[in-house]
Amino acid sequence: MTLEMTLGERLRLSRMRKRLTQKEAAKKLNISNNVLSSYERDARDPDTKMLALMSELYDVSSDFLLGLTDHPNKEAYEKKSKLDTLFNEVIFEITNEDEPTIYLDEGNLDEETLKLVKKALKNGMKLVDDMKKNDE
Repeated sequence: MTLEMTLGERLRLSRMRKRLTQKEAAKKLNISNNVLSSYERDARDPDTKMLALMSELYDVSSDFLLGLTDHPNKEAYEKKSKLDTLFNEVIFEITNEDEPTIYLDEGNLDEETLKLVKKALKNGMKLVDDMKKNDE
């Protein structure tokens, strides 16, 4: 999935994920609120030194800010990668059983079915969390 976001949009999103106001972030970056605002509106681009400071403050990679990856940091990529692998294994098992109980044809999934699958995944993840808590 490629997110078509500008540098300014990624800066704003990253700041908001850290729950920082523009004024708070600007103060930590030692720049004016107006300068930070101009970066987030894509009116100006930060220099490399400022980009590095923003990357550090927002705890994201510069590759994410520049749009070279959709993963904010290495940990997010590794978590997503593990989940992708797990989901792919489950789909492989479902579609390659001798007597499949579920017929999966992505091209023919309607919106209602997709919503139900999403709800089932969320409920399954909640069940796993509850089971883990009970084991502790």
